[in-house]
Amino acid sequence: MDIHVNRNGQAFGPYEESEARALYARGNIAVTDLVWRNGMAEWQTALQMFGERAAQPGAPPMVSPPPLPPQQVSPVPGYAAPPSSYGQQTVVPQQDLPPKLHWALVLLFTVLTFGIFAVVWQFFQSMWVRRSIDPQSNATLYLIGSVALAIVGSVLEAASVLSNAPGLDLLLQVLSYVLFFCGYYSMRRSMIDHYNNVESIGLTLSGVMTFFFSMLYLQYHMTRIAKWKQTGEIKPQ
Repeated sequence: MDIHVNRNGQAFGPYEESEARALYARGNIAVTDLVWRNGMAEWQTALQMFGERAAQPGAPPMVSPPPLPPQQVSPVPGYAAPPSSYGQQTVVPQQDLPPKLHWALVLLFTVLTFGIFAVVWQFFQSMWVRRSIDPQSNATLYLIGSVALAIVGSVLEAASVLSNAPGLDLLLQVLSYVLFFCGYYSMRRSMIDHYNNVESIGLTLSGVMTFFFSMLYLQYHMTRIAKWKQTGEIKPQ
């Protein structure tokens, strides 16, 4: 059974049990290092799992076991709790947390600021996606275009600058909505890809819910992910 090792927050392994015991016997795994394997309720020290180490004359100095290449490193559970019963998650959360404001507060602040908060908050969401999970994401560009077209369309409508083209302001507003949904469906795709292939938590995001509740719906799931990254446990969808 594979054994994971964690020293001062740095993960190593997984190792076959025989290999881990050999590393422990040679001093590569310290008695105070934390170890875990499937089926354990919580992390233990190497001393608790392997017992006292036999004294060996001329034993080499303790060094950190070399980590495997990044693409081969298997997920390791967080410290705070044993693997979640929801999908038996055993992933080490990355530390760049998504925006974690409760969706109801996002809605409240949006109402209180007459929509200004939502305009700003959507960029917090899209920039986190680009910074943390998908550097190729174009969601922020879509949203910038959406806001720009909405502003221009509103100005044209209010000022009636182009009275000979009364449909132009409406066209710009429609294009603004199209870019808005392009941005949110882009974020949805990036989150699904990342949280099913890189940090696998079995994330599913409804296309219908994304259409009707875009920012609030993704915010709900971003808050779930933020709590998982902090505690190692994830709330069922």
